[in-house]
Amino acid sequence: MTTNAQIRACINCVRAKSKCSRSGDAEGRCQRCHRMNKVCQPSPPVRKHRRGKGTSSHETSKLEAKLDDLVTLLKSTRAMPAAVNFKVIRGPGYAGRIDHGEYTTSDSPTSEEGGFYSSITTSPSDQALPDGSGYEPVFRLAREPRDQDAELFLDRFRCQFVKSLPFVILSPSITARRLRQERPFLWLAIMVVASKDYSLQKSMSEAARSIFAGEAFGKGTRSMDLLLAILVYTVRDRCFYVGQPVLINLIQLSIAMLYNLGLDKPPPLLKDPASLLAHELKNTGSPERLSKTTNEERRALLGCFLLSSVSCYTLAKGNPLLWTAHSEHCLRMLEHEKEFDSDALLVQLVKLRLLSTRINDGFGAEGMVTAPVSFYLKSFEGQLQNLKDNIPPELSNNETLLLELHATERSIYELGLSHDPNIFQGKETRRVECLWACANATNSWINAFLSISPADYPGFSALTYSNMTHSFLTAYRLSTFEHAEWDRVLCLEHLDVPSFLEQAGDKFGQVKAATNLIVNAGDVDPFSVMSSKIQLIKKSWEIKHGSLRGSIPQFSRDELYDFPMEFSDGDWLGDLLGSCNEHSQWVT
Repeated sequence: MTTNAQIRACINCVRAKSKCSRSGDAEGRCQRCHRMNKVCQPSPPVRKHRRGKGTSSHETSKLEAKLDDLVTLLKSTRAMPAAVNFKVIRGPGYAGRIDHGEYTTSDSPTSEEGGFYSSITTSPSDQALPDGSGYEPVFRLAREPRDQDAELFLDRFRCQFVKSLPFVILSPSITARRLRQERPFLWLAIMVVASKDYSLQKSMSEAARSIFAGEAFGKGTRSMDLLLAILVYTVRDRCFYVGQPVLINLIQLSIAMLYNLGLDKPPPLLKDPASLLAHELKNTGSPERLSKTTNEERRALLGCFLLSSVSCYTLAKGNPLLWTAHSEHCLRMLEHEKEFDSDALLVQLVKLRLLSTRINDGFGAEGMVTAPVSFYLKSFEGQLQNLKDNIPPELSNNETLLLELHATERSIYELGLSHDPNIFQGKETRRVECLWACANATNSWINAFLSISPADYPGFSALTYSNMTHSFLTAYRLSTFEHAEWDRVLCLEHLDVPSFLEQAGDKFGQVKAATNLIVNAGDVDPFSVMSSKIQLIKKSWEIKHGSLRGSIPQFSRDELYDFPMEFSDGDWLGDLLGSCNEHSQWVT
């Protein structure tokens, strides 16, 4: 009978990984050990691993229960924004929902198609969606648009609002219900700005402010959805909200959100050793970067730059978003790829705003010009002409672009309004040329603005309103600028500011009827408010310049300064309107 020792290979053969064959050696050695004259000892037996006992169903249930407890704990620790008097509403379909002032919020579901914040530009049509009966919105408003109204508001936003500042792209197939499911904050912002019901608009606007602040500061939410929502809301905030202006706060919040998302710089290099090892083990290679900058992120970056320039150069507060090599790369990529037709408009607007930034940086502080003024003017004129020559043909008559072109040209020649007597170094005729060119550019902007139909006024962005105020401010400065060779009477006749104010006031007064705005009894829509205040400014202008004699209605100082769109921070409006006592001094 063969023993186990005879069956097992010897230690020497096992170490050499050689075949162990027994021979007729008297000492019982194998052929290899006999040939090499080594001691042949059988290798030790290998203990077989016993198969472990399977996990019982009871233990599995215990583990699942522990996991459920952990998930519940994690959900409960997702802090809500700090608020006064909130309560938990419990009921069918609303478990765990919290009532918070103007809105209620619940835990957002997880989408099986790439997460809650999946891209809306590549979303499948609603035909691929489930019936939606089990979907619970992230928040509920005290007043919400009906489903059919929400669809109308979304369509209105696509057709009328996007074209004035196109940094948000919505797929034609996306519906309001789908948008709310995938990007609830953007849905809210769009519903606010595109609503035709002014009472509903005010209610949703107050809720939007509370929600955005709670998400950004209370919960520290960082998402493209929230960033785009803040940008959309900021662009037209003062068009529908008549309370305390927060334009500067909103712009700075959008910039902070941009920084938190890391969109102001290229994606970081992949240097983590663990990540490198993981890619090597998966045989996927070593990618140069963690991710790729998308066109949606590029548009958001450019949108932040445009809005920040409004607060910096029109309101004279803060600084614009820093323009970097990454910003320039995003601009070039968007111009090159031309993913959507509206990208061309966004690129041109940013280029013009960049030129305006360089002009303001060069001439912003009096006495800062070191080279002869003619060099600066020649350079800026050449840059503007180059931009004009490269405008795509399809944008040659675009109203938004034309307004920005005239505004940029005006900013070049505002140098003539400098009070530095030595800025033109004895060439005072050049100053008069600048002043006249500035008046022409201002007049061109006024004519372009008045050519726009009142039905399009709700789609105006903060850029348009800032340019409107700046144009009026420039007209006021030109008409009051004192210089021996400057004919103010001719300037007043050329600009005809009273006619501009009268037509602008009339057009703002026509917006309600032209757009079928729904305004409840006792409420006044912001466009009618704007119309009334423009008419007040017109009357004050005429009294100031002696073309009208009489008295004007008595207004408080706060009413005079409460100029819509938050573009009245300078002393020019107070100088023009003055107090009630000052008005009496104008009348002789």
